[in-house]
Amino acid sequence: MIGLFLHPRRYPPARERRPPLFERVTKRPLGWLAERLARPLIRWDRARLETPEVAVPVEGLPPGLEGYRLALVTDLHHGPAVPAWWLGRMADRVRELDSDLVVLGGDFVSHAHSDIDGLERVLAHFRGRDGVVAVLGNHDHWVDPDQVAAAVERSGATLLHNRHRLIRRGAAVLAVGGVDDFTHGAVRPDEAFSGVAPDVPRVLISHNPDLIEYLPSGLRVDVMLAGHTHNGQAHLPLLGPITAPSQFGRKYLHGLKRVRQCWLYVSAGVGSAWIPRWGNPPELPVIRLTAT
Repeated sequence: MIGLFLHPRRYPPARERRPPLFERVTKRPLGWLAERLARPLIRWDRARLETPEVAVPVEGLPPGLEGYRLALVTDLHHGPAVPAWWLGRMADRVRELDSDLVVLGGDFVSHAHSDIDGLERVLAHFRGRDGVVAVLGNHDHWVDPDQVAAAVERSGATLLHNRHRLIRRGAAVLAVGGVDDFTHGAVRPDEAFSGVAPDVPRVLISHNPDLIEYLPSGLRVDVMLAGHTHNGQAHLPLLGPITAPSQFGRKYLHGLKRVRQCWLYVSAGVGSAWIPRWGNPPELPVIRLTAT
């Protein structure tokens, strides 16, 4: 657990995978135990899902993409603490919100290989007008990034592993790129937008918001979407969030931030990894792109 006053040391992402050897012998078994002990206390039937629509201005956005809407579904944590029926309800809500593109922001599983069982069927219910794109998170690397990635792609989603998709509305073009997990994956945002014309607006998906501080100088990114923080997981009276799993503390814990020339939105996520959410409802935000 990363508390209010203790944060990871600052380090840049790596361009090659960093196997989570320490996490697999410490965080994984401890999280597995905590999750099962907490399971009886987690009441998803009483959860209040937040679905804010967030307008984000993009310089040079073509008229054909005015109002383009991306549903950000992150930190699903499919497993004993987050049942399939709850994630099915998230898919239903995405359809009700009628978004153009569904963005799955990583942490599909929590702590065990068994969390992968049934994941493909759950994810197959997510649908957007322009399909579904996805990136991996740190928990996916703790369990097995290749097996999780395979389940994600079998569901019909496009895994954006240092690559992009072009969204077209007539002559209007939007580039949606994605990178691997900041902590353990191969992170190459420059490759994610390789070949994209400089005048094309860009949305970057990264599970961890800390990447915003390490984007290459000169790389155009108009909007970055992230999760990972769970908005502190549980909020205590007077103290507020009990965790801040970021190199930068609470700076990028939740919500819309302007960082240099880029807008960053960090979602509170829809699942729970090790203890119940408290005073911190799950969130499924819709990002609506607008012209400046």
